[in-house]
Amino acid sequence: MKLPKLSTIMERLTPRQLLMICGVVALIIFLLIYFTLTRLTAEKQKPVPQQQPVVKQAQVKDVTIVTAKTSIPERTLIKEEMLSLMTMPSNKVPNGALMSTADLVGRPTRVAINQGEIITTQKVFASILDMGLSGRIPPECRAITVGISDVTGVAGFAQPGDYVDVMLVSSQVENNKVVSEMILQNVLLLAINKQVESANDVSTRAKSDDKNTKAQNTNAVGQPKVTGNPAMATMALVPEDALKLAAKAQLGQIYLVLRPYRPSNGISDDTYYSVTKSSGKMPVTPPPAGTIPPGADIDTSPTANVQIIRGTTTTVGR
Repeated sequence: MKLPKLSTIMERLTPRQLLMICGVVALIIFLLIYFTLTRLTAEKQKPVPQQQPVVKQAQVKDVTIVTAKTSIPERTLIKEEMLSLMTMPSNKVPNGALMSTADLVGRPTRVAINQGEIITTQKVFASILDMGLSGRIPPECRAITVGISDVTGVAGFAQPGDYVDVMLVSSQVENNKVVSEMILQNVLLLAINKQVESANDVSTRAKSDDKNTKAQNTNAVGQPKVTGNPAMATMALVPEDALKLAAKAQLGQIYLVLRPYRPSNGISDDTYYSVTKSSGKMPVTPPPAGTIPPGADIDTSPTANVQIIRGTTTTVGR
């Protein structure tokens, strides 16, 4: 059977039928577009399940730290037998924990450390010198202080850490002698204290001084000012020498004799010198020729003549 052509069918249709066919086709196309867009929109709005990130836990390592094997008192030098090692997770190690016994042996404790306690840098001194003056005293010595002045203290040039000889100058009244004696040699100087001028002393003296003098003796905030003159010297001596110095200091004036950095002679054998006074008084130098002795009358003094020279003429007068 032979089908009619499309053009033949279209010619047989009335305008009303063609309009209806066009409406049906348009409705079908609209429905196709609507359902297509609706499905696409629904797919976009559908939540996509997110994959949970896989968290990799960091591997915790064990570390070795130093603990106290026994209780260690405050200001005690740490020894090897006082320490022990312990292993613990690295995330539980406190800040400043020490991990080697070699870093602790010979260091003094800042505070008391209990048995089993973890030793940190906050509980120990970095070195024995950080303990203050007591940390600078040699183990066999003691610190002793004597009074000095700007003259007896080498004008302030002797500084802590220098080595000095200690000399005593005394008067022996019964023998009319002044004696100087080197009582100690090669002594470590630990500290030099300065004279401090208090604010009250400054205000009292300022009443008789001008403003410039007052400004030189006080600082900007009115605090005590160090004058720079040495007043006390602290030395390290073995107990026997400390006793000797304390007793000798009662007999006369102590002088510090600064030693060079590398002395050619370590210890001097000539340590005693004396000078005899004249009639209980120090020797008096005679006055120069041509001067009148103290207390002599100018008219009776044999040295009261005056020689005057004018050209070639010489006259003598009284």
